[in-house]
Amino acid sequence: FWPILAEKGRQGVFKNKKVFEGLCKVMLEIANREQNNKGNQNLQYTENFANFTTILASLGTRGYELFKQNLAGRTLRNIRLHHAQSDDAIINTELCYENMVRFKRFADSLNYNGPVAAMTDNTKLKERLSYSATLGCVIGSTLSTSETKASNYKEIIAIIDKIKVKNAIAKQIPLPKIPPIVIGLIPNNNKEKAADILTYHQKILEYAAQLKINIISFGSDGAANEFNLQSMLINTLTTEKIIFEDKLYNIKFMCPVFPNIGPIIRIQDSKHGKKSGRNALFSGARLLTLGTGTARYDQILMLSKMPDSVLYKRDVENADRQDDGAAYQIFCSSFLKQVYNQNKSQDHSKDGLFIYLFIIGELIDAYQSRTISHNERLRMAMLAYFFLHMWKNHIEHIQKIYPNIIDIKKNFLAPQTFKIFISLAESLILLILAYRDYYPSVPLCTWIHGSEPCEHFFGLSRQFRNDFTFGDLVQSIPKIMHMFRTHTNASLAKINAEKTSAEGENKISFLYF
Repeated sequence: FWPILAEKGRQGVFKNKKVFEGLCKVMLEIANREQNNKGNQNLQYTENFANFTTILASLGTRGYELFKQNLAGRTLRNIRLHHAQSDDAIINTELCYENMVRFKRFADSLNYNGPVAAMTDNTKLKERLSYSATLGCVIGSTLSTSETKASNYKEIIAIIDKIKVKNAIAKQIPLPKIPPIVIGLIPNNNKEKAADILTYHQKILEYAAQLKINIISFGSDGAANEFNLQSMLINTLTTEKIIFEDKLYNIKFMCPVFPNIGPIIRIQDSKHGKKSGRNALFSGARLLTLGTGTARYDQILMLSKMPDSVLYKRDVENADRQDDGAAYQIFCSSFLKQVYNQNKSQDHSKDGLFIYLFIIGELIDAYQSRTISHNERLRMAMLAYFFLHMWKNHIEHIQKIYPNIIDIKKNFLAPQTFKIFISLAESLILLILAYRDYYPSVPLCTWIHGSEPCEHFFGLSRQFRNDFTFGDLVQSIPKIMHMFRTHTNASLAKINAEKTSAEGENKISFLYF
């Protein structure tokens, strides 16, 4: 066995097994020390093996202790100390200058001064108040850190009583961040309006201007209050703007250019847009009417039951509205081909469904495709933009003629869904123009702009604890950052294997600067 293993090693069979290589190195070092009657203090671990053991310990201490006793690894105390001293640990959860400096320091270490994607998202929290020795305050409320500072037990009790009186226990948190650097965890009570959230963005822009951080986009998932705040942000008066205008076609896209920052573009997450497109078909609240055809749920249900269907049963029946995989299947080319093949006969009842899936699929693919040119992205986005406006105008025109049959509120997309799709088209045009004019030497990867990493951040949090509190989230940040790093390393990618399209939500992590 051992000679064969050594021979395989010499042949390079394990060259891509970095964790195994790290384990072998440390086991060899332990064996050498035992032969020389030396202890195992201050063992050196490779980065890949250290990350592996850190994640293993995060998933369960008993399992990790069993692994460590039989093989090798750092002590749990050492891992916790490393977390506490890590640059990933956040000392102040509010949006503060120090957190922006942390990102600037990280960017400078990479000699990077190009565009930065920022994003926000909300998630549900378990309600619980606790005292954080690291932060020196009571956490889990919507009060500011300065209002919850405590230095002794009596102060902690008094602050908790005050929080309960004000009903300020956190229920959701928006997370403005530039992955993999978290710059703020802001508790709220789910009652904040767009103007309230705008103050967070304005504070980020203020710090970014001071530090010369070139934020180019603010991404969100299309929630109404976040969309409205983005609209307020791009309507900010500035002396310089990017303007794309064509009076013949009544087009005018524009975004502000902030001093010491550059152009700022609002971005709706394209994968959320895909789910919105799928949910518009599945809700049943509206009969989407396209010319003489319609796009309906029962059409998709019938196609899903065909023997050669690309759809799973759970993609259609009792479907999870937030299932990325199911949304992907609905708009994939294989299903589109299936819809087209069913329309080969004289029955063209699925014409409306085919057109809808094709147009919305093109718009999403304009962001998500890794292979097409930017000229093609422009064509796809403008195709969707013009079609959506023509479709809306058509429904409004028919409603005037047949008000008892056609209604814009019943036969067209919901207003928020329409706004999201139009915004996706506008933002892509402005994004390409901004890179061309301000960052010509930086490649534009359209798929990295959005809010997906925020969701992935929360998804990784739930791998440690499904129903977490604000305190749990703060403490888990260093662990989550380790998980982020494993996704950039092929040797560890299988540790965090995501669910398949038929198993639930499917997320991919991207590294942002």
